[in-house]
Amino acid sequence: MTLEYLFLNFMIFSFAGWVWETIVCSLWESGHFLNRGSLLGPYCPVYGGGATAGVLLGLYINEPVKLFFYSAFLCICAEYLCGAILENLFKMKLWDYSGMAFQIKGRVCLLGFLFFGTACVVINKFVEPAILVKFDSMNPETLQWIACSLAILLAMDTILSALAFQRVNKHLYRFYICWHAALNREFRTLSYAIQKRCPDWFVEDLSSMQTAILEKNRMLCQKQEEYKQNLLENIQRFRKS
Repeated sequence: MTLEYLFLNFMIFSFAGWVWETIVCSLWESGHFLNRGSLLGPYCPVYGGGATAGVLLGLYINEPVKLFFYSAFLCICAEYLCGAILENLFKMKLWDYSGMAFQIKGRVCLLGFLFFGTACVVINKFVEPAILVKFDSMNPETLQWIACSLAILLAMDTILSALAFQRVNKHLYRFYICWHAALNREFRTLSYAIQKRCPDWFVEDLSSMQTAILEKNRMLCQKQEEYKQNLLENIQRFRKS
């Protein structure tokens, strides 16, 4: 697998992660579409990096169970590292799993572990073979040109966004904020227009399912706290004895 193949994989899954965050995660949390990317373009590099790492693991690991755990662990470490960098260097917290069961500092959680592991197995077994077939059918020079163009675009976007995060230039920071605000206004308008066309029963079923899942998560968090408290009490009794 050549370097341009890997980078184009990275960009494809970065875009797929942005779509997932903007549509599915945003609908779940706020009821409408929101631009969840931290950069100016439509991509979330943490998804691209995790998926590409999972693809590389798939070259050496054929067993689905092993691939699930290895890739999930690798992706969850990458997510934790990205969260730590954003919080410590840029004073930003773009995601927070504090309300989820089995989470660590709000940066990672058990649900994310399961999601990443499952996604990497599905990608290796079904998605990546189709992508490679498409890449193989294209002219290698065309692939190199596309990869170089996207690499330059991503590098420029990363530099500009990093400068905006640190507020090095007030005009750049204002443009960054206005850009995301404009995108979110358009996404909200689009999501409300789609919602009006959906049957009432469909919207009600989704709302009921969301309520049920949130209640299960709340109960799981409560049980986790109870187990943690019991464990601490048992440790204290053991030390006293």
